[in-house]
Parts: sequence; structure tokens; C-alpha cells
Amino acid sequence: MNEERIGYTEDPVNGDDIWRARTTRLIRAWKFEKSVEKLDILNKEYGNNQYPGIYILFETTSNKVYIGEAGSLISRLRAHTNTPDTKITKWNRLMIINDGRSSSHSDLNDAIIRREIEHYLNELFKLNKYKVVSQSSKQHLNAAQKIMVSYFIDELNFFMLRTNIINKLPAPRDQRELTLSEMKSILQKRGYQIENLSAYEVELNGKKSYIRSGSSKPKGWQITFRDQFKKSLETEDGFLIIPRGGCIVLPLHKIKQCIANNTDAFDKNTIDVFIQYQNDKIILSYKNNTIDISEFKL
Repeated sequence: MNEERIGYTEDPVNGDDIWRARTTRLIRAWKFEKSVEKLDILNKEYGNNQYPGIYILFETTSNKVYIGEAGSLISRLRAHTNTPDTKITKWNRLMIINDGRSSSHSDLNDAIIRREIEHYLNELFKLNKYKVVSQSSKQHLNAAQKIMVSYFIDELNFFMLRTNIINKLPAPRDQRELTLSEMKSILQKRGYQIENLSAYEVELNGKKSYIRSGSSKPKGWQITFRDQFKKSLETEDGFLIIPRGGCIVLPLHKIKQCIANNTDAFDKNTIDVFIQYQNDKIILSYKNNTIDISEFKL
């Protein structure tokens, strides 16, 4: 996603103290302090028509958010303003998101589409360390609904990053992090002997091994070696298990080969390597060195 493909415009806050922004395609957004008067202003802007969409209530003092959907945004938000939900009684700011069209023309008039987007945003805000107090559920979509939801999510990702509301996006489906139980099941099916399994370490076939899914960075998924983890890499003892996009069991000696010609690497406190999932292979890189580790994916 980029601004050349999806444009963005933001209007300065005017006398009504309402922030307005939009993308050049689907998204229209308004943000303002909790206020019945501002809802009345927005309702006039809507021509007193019903507009469906998504809303986000922010309790800025506690980092809480409540994300909801409505066929009539103004009516729902008046209710939230006059009688706050018990989960977020002290909310003080709100954001409204729709496609700028009334219910008779909007793609968001489909409640299933709204609920799927609501669910996606609930998960997205959790990923970005908000205290999400609303509840949602994944919907069963037909083919047309899937296409429309994908359009909205693509733009919402761009919009939320562009406005600094979030700073990270979910990993692509083929790079999803496995749970410990999922990882354990894969290892056992491949005949590995597992003992002393914890969140970050395990004995695999009698060898101390390390579990790291990596942190998302521009260069790929960053894995940092420090302390005992770094010592094990230096002695080439054990495995690195990467439970992302499947399960990769990588002998530490393969990683050391990638950094071997950097003679001062082990003199530093940490060593960072990056995992990149490309179309047909998985690459591990250290500085300018790379190795293909696809064969180690189970």
C-alpha cells in the first residue's frame, strides 16, 4: 500500500472542531470530542439521512477502545453519548468511518460486511496494544462480500497507518505465528522428541533449542541472539525453531555459516538476523549475507 495507489486528504479542523479525512477511494472519516452538539452538526452534514458504518470510541486516559458498527451511525452514537456502555463509561473521543454514502447507496448497508470489518478492526487494535473492550465475531461471507471486505480492509490498513492510529499490521496468512500446541503437533508428527517445552525454549532430540517467531521489521522478521542464545549459536549447539508460516527447524550451524565472515559478530552484545518469506523460498539474512532456509520448513 502507498499513497500513489491510495491517496489521502485531511482537512484542517475548522470552527466546529471536527477533524475530517478521506482516501481517494472508499474511506471517509470524522473524529471529534464526545459531544451531542457535534453529532447534530454531522447529522446536518449527512442531510439528516441514515449513514451506515463503523465507529471507534476512545478512552484516551486508559488506552481503551470500543469498536462497533451501525446501520445508523448518528442514532447509535447518540445512544453511546447519552448512556455510555459499561465497558467504556469514560470515553472522550470518537471516530466515524464510512464510505460517504447514505444507507440507500452504501456498500456498508450490508450488516455482514460491517460486522466483518468490525471484527477485523477489533483484532487489529488488539495487535497494536489497545485495550479493546468491545466484542466481535468473524462472519460467513459470500463471494461478493469477500471482495468488498477486502477492498475496505486494504484501505483501512493504509488509513490507520497514515493517521498514526496503529503502527503494525497483521502478518500475511502464510506468515501467521503458530501457537505452541500447533508447533508441538507438527514436530511430533515429524518424529522429533520433545521435552521441557516452554514459550521460548525446548529440548529437541535431546538438544537445547530456541523458539523465536521474530519481530516484524522492514527487512523481514527480526530474530535477536543474546546471552545464552548467542553462546549456543557460537558453539553451533542446537536448533532455532521458527513457528511462523509453518514450522522451521533450523540448525544453529547453518545460521553461523551466514555470519561466518563477520569476524567481530560475536564480540557484540547482540546479533540480529532477518527471515524473509518470498514467493517460493525463505531467506535468512545477516547484513549482506543471505542463505536459503526453505529446506528446513517442516
